[in-house]
This record gives sequence, structure tokens and C-alpha cells, in this order.
Amino acid sequence: MPSSSYSRATHALAIGGNKGAGLRATLLSELTLARALLLWLPVWLLLALTLAGLVAAYQVPRSYAIAVGTPQDEAFVRNFHGRLSDNGRPYRWSDVYGYLFFPGLGGSRPFTATVELDPGRTAPVTVIINGVTFLDRQLAAGWQSFTFRVDAQYPSALQSRDTVVELRAPDYRAEELPTEPKGVKLSTVVIEQDATGGFVVPAYATLALLGLGTLLSYLLVGRAFAGATAVARMRGWGLLAAALFGAGIISLTAASHIDASADAMHFVITLVSMLLMLVIGEYLAWRWFPRSGVTQRRLLAVAFTAAFGLRYGGMALPQSLIIDMPYHMKWLNQLLTGDWQSLYFPGGLSEVPREWGLNLLIPKSPLFYFAFSPLALLPFDLTTSAKWLICLLDATLVLSAFWLVLRVGGSDRGAVAGAALYSIMPLAFRAFAYGILPTILAQWLAALVFTALLLVDHRWRRWRWGGFAVLLALALVAFPTVALFLTMALLAVAVVWRLTDKEPRTSVRIMAALVAAWALALVSYYGLYISPVLASAAALLTPKPEGGATVRWPGGFPELLAGTATYVVSVLPALLGLTGLILLFARRGGSKERSHALWLLVIWLAIAPIFMIVNYRVDMIGKHLFFVMLPVAVAGGVALWGLGRRGRWSMALMTLAFATVAWQGLVFWIERLTGASV
Repeated sequence: MPSSSYSRATHALAIGGNKGAGLRATLLSELTLARALLLWLPVWLLLALTLAGLVAAYQVPRSYAIAVGTPQDEAFVRNFHGRLSDNGRPYRWSDVYGYLFFPGLGGSRPFTATVELDPGRTAPVTVIINGVTFLDRQLAAGWQSFTFRVDAQYPSALQSRDTVVELRAPDYRAEELPTEPKGVKLSTVVIEQDATGGFVVPAYATLALLGLGTLLSYLLVGRAFAGATAVARMRGWGLLAAALFGAGIISLTAASHIDASADAMHFVITLVSMLLMLVIGEYLAWRWFPRSGVTQRRLLAVAFTAAFGLRYGGMALPQSLIIDMPYHMKWLNQLLTGDWQSLYFPGGLSEVPREWGLNLLIPKSPLFYFAFSPLALLPFDLTTSAKWLICLLDATLVLSAFWLVLRVGGSDRGAVAGAALYSIMPLAFRAFAYGILPTILAQWLAALVFTALLLVDHRWRRWRWGGFAVLLALALVAFPTVALFLTMALLAVAVVWRLTDKEPRTSVRIMAALVAAWALALVSYYGLYISPVLASAAALLTPKPEGGATVRWPGGFPELLAGTATYVVSVLPALLGLTGLILLFARRGGSKERSHALWLLVIWLAIAPIFMIVNYRVDMIGKHLFFVMLPVAVAGGVALWGLGRRGRWSMALMTLAFATVAWQGLVFWIERLTGASV
């Protein structure tokens, strides 16, 4: 590849934010860069070594025990009902046809399969392994163990590189769940490969996907350095990343063939998405922040990409059990069947958690389900698509953090620090581990409302305020907690802005937009709930003694604070946020726009202690702290750069503070994922 071609490509990227270069020129530049990266022999030699290492890793015999009915089974069961327990023994009911997958186990090596099952009644049961029937007879009720030998006697079953254990039984309906067809109870399936037996034929799809993942990791990191360093170093950093990725997947394959195979497609989807996010993020940075430095815009794109990769890369792992995902997907699937009334009108969706001990109705908006239902039209798994989109929405707040730091008077480097801080915010990982997708969407809409408020305040246009009112109405119906939060915050903003700049027009516009938004919200949704909510509100006056909604913290406020500190994973971002606010107020002067943004930031953050006081009596902690992550990142970015701009030692202190937050967040995220989020 001629160096002049690469130079022209990087130059095109560098001017991507100017009027002279459009989207077409940017895309052509991306293709040129990809060609420059791929036309390099060492990366193909590394790919060959990685594939050879994967084949060698397959020769390590493994044993696998899947405890069905525990979070361990998440990636491997198909056509099974929910997890249950029988005197301490975890299990699941299969459907009439149930399948347990051991993907990418490898073929041609003999193995034994042990199955523990209980028909739950006298019934014929069939067990099929890789298309060969090993058991087909009448079984009595009770737990029973069967061991089957798969060897040269069954050549088709032995040669299969993906092992599937299939169970069949007649339709059985329990009295308590007459609409749920059941087959047999399954507790444990164990696969043990022989220690010897010849060459293990790897799963070709697994090798292809993991090899592609190695190339994608090289392209991703190499592309991240494009324009920031010479082509040799760009390739070198990419090669290092690919080597680390290759070593990781070889180790994973040696440890577990089935985990590597189950994760292979996810690795590819995540890396392709991140590469796309990097290109889009850099293009948007050039367009939206033309006055910022080249390095800062490039780092912003990297932070945006990292935010998406960390969230989606963990949340969508096949083995990950995201706590509330089954609940939300149940309602989403119910909507897709056409039963929108059960979500829209007062009913089961709006009931409070049973542990509250209250017969209370709260209008939990179906906005999330309606907004995400078009994903069913895509030819992808609906749950995975929902995870992908919610991670993308949350990652876009990295761009908002960058812009808000600039708006409150921070520097470009402080804006980068704020964006990076949001990308690794520990509390965000808790939100995704819980899988509270409607709350994450509501938090995103709240951040969008505040960002839009500063935009319409800066550039007055009547139609823009109309659009702001519509956006606000959408946010109000997203979730009851965010409706209360936004109402309180906007009322406070209107009062404070009126007092600080002696200009009533903006405050009047905010009040008018709030009234219009509430009118739309009442007409479109909340009006249906006024009478039912008032009828059930009496439960708050006489809660059950054991109810979870009454005093949750018998140790008083210190216990509440300690519980909150544990809940947010790390208090360091909050401390950085408070430090950043002090630094911002210490800097006097500035425009009216800066003053408005600063007061908005203060009000945005002030909602946390207010809700904590309420939380002393009613457990609302899971529905409010997520709303303040963005302002914490904004003020924390100012604090980080305030630490780092005074010399080498202060830069080291800033790096240490950021690394500590990142370490705390990532350790928590990994622990939740490896512990199946239980």
C-alpha cells in the first residue's frame, strides 16, 4: 500500500469535520485505512498461529457438568421452563421437546453422557444424543440417572462437532399451570471426553468466528490510532491487541470448548459493533465539536466506543443472567402478540413488587416496550437486539457528557475526562446487571431533556420550544419516577434562572413547556390511572408490618448511607463530582449560558439527597440514583482535569483516580457476570 494513499486517507479523516469533506469522503477514507491495515503480512501470520493454537487447544480433553436450574445453564438450554428447586436440587421442566446444547464440543473423541431426570409421573421418555436414540422407554416418577456411551458404535453421533442432548416426553399439564406444556424435569447433564482417542476435530464455525474476532480486534485498535501516529505504530498497537485477544481465546478454548463456541459469535458482533461505533463516533465528533482539538475529538470517539463495548460486551454474553431481562421480555413478547391493552391499561404491569407488602398501583409506562417492539422485525434474536439498542442509547450519553463539560466552562481535556468517566461509571454497570431497561431508557430521556433545554435556551426559536415540550412529554410518560424527578428539577431550574439573570422569559417558557408536556402525558397515558391510583393509595397509610416499603433502615441514616455506598459500587465518582462543582463555582464570571448550565448541573445533582431522604421510609433507591450519573460524570471530568493540569505529579494523581474508578467498576461488572448476576 503506497504511503501516499494512507496519508491521503488520514488527511481525509482529519478534515472530516470541515465543510469540504462529506460522508462519502469519510467512508472512502475508512476503506482505504482498512486496506492499509490488512495488507500487512505479520497480522496474517498471527492469525495462522492463533488458528493453530485453537486447534491444539481442542486436543485438551474436557468434562462438562451443566447444573440445569442454576444460572450456569443460561447459554445451553433451549425449550425449557423457569428454574425451580426440589429439596435443594435445582432443575427445570423441559417442554415436550427440550434441548441441552454443548456447542463446539469437538468430534471424533469418544465421550460419556450422564443425565439426571425425573418424569414427574409415569410416562415414556426418549433421550437422543446427536440424532441417535439412546433411551426410549416408560419411566416411573422420581429422580433417575442414566449414563450413555458415545463411541465408534455410533459413528454419526461421535463425529458431530456440536453435541445436542434432546429429551422428549408426552405433554403434561400441572394443575397450577394448565397452559404450560411440560415434558420431564432435568437436573444435571455431564459430558466426559475420553483422555485418549485420537485427533479431536474442532468445530469449524467456532474456528472461523474466533479467527475473524482476532482480525477485528486488530482492525479496531489499529483504527483507533489512525491519524494519531505513524502507520507502523498503528499496525503495531493493533497487532498487540490481536495477540492478546488470540491468547485469550486460546486459553478459553483450552479451558472450555463449549464456552468458547457459545461466545464466538458474540465476540464478533461486539467487535463489529465497536468498529462501527468508532467510525460513527469520530465522524460525529468532527461534525459536532469543530472547535475542539483533533486529539480530544478522537479520544471522545474512543470513549464512546468503549462505553458501548463494556456494556454490550458483558450484558449480551450468552452465559450472562441479567436479572430483570426475562420479566421485561415477557411483557415485550406479550405486546408483540397484539395484547397491548394489558400493558397500556391498569393491570399486572403496574403492580408494585410483592416484597413491598402493599396493594398499590403505580403507572409503569409501557413506553419502553412500544419503543423497542420494532426490533422484532429484524432477523435477529429479540433479546439480543434489545440489549444492543439499550447499550447504544446509554453510550450516546458519553457525547452529552463531553458537550456539557464544555457548556459549563470546562476545557476540551476536561470534556474528554468527563466522557471517559461516564464510559466506566460503576453505577451504570449495576443498572445493566439488573437489566432495568425501562429505567435506563427513562434516564437517557431525562439526560436528553436537560441537554435540549440548554440548546433551546441558547438559541430561541418557537418551534424548538414546541419540540422540547414534546420531548419532555415523552420523558414524563417513560417512568413515574423520572416524571417526578423532571418536574421537580425543571421547576427549580425555572426559579433559579429567574433569580440569577433577572430575565423572566426563559423561566416562563420552561413553565409553559412543563404544563404542555403534563397535559400531553395526562391525555396520552396518566389520565387512565388517576382513579385507580387514588383508590389504592390508602394502602400507604396502613402498610403491613413486614412490608418492604416501610422503614428499611432500622440502623438509621448511617445505615442508609452505608447501604447506598455499597449500592453505587464506588463513592469516588460522587466525590469527584462534588470537587468539580467546587472548582466550577470557584471560577467566577462567564456568560449567561454558562451560568444556566452550571445551575442546571447543581439542581440535577441535588435530586439525589432529596430522594435519599424519601428512601429512608420507602425503598426507591433503585429508581433515582441512575438519573444523576451524567452530571456526576460532567462535574467529575472537571475535577479530574483540575487534578491533572498542574504538572507531572498531578497528572499521575488524575490517572490514579481514574484508574481506581475504572478498576472498581470493571471488577464489579466481571464479578456480576461470572457470578451469573445473582
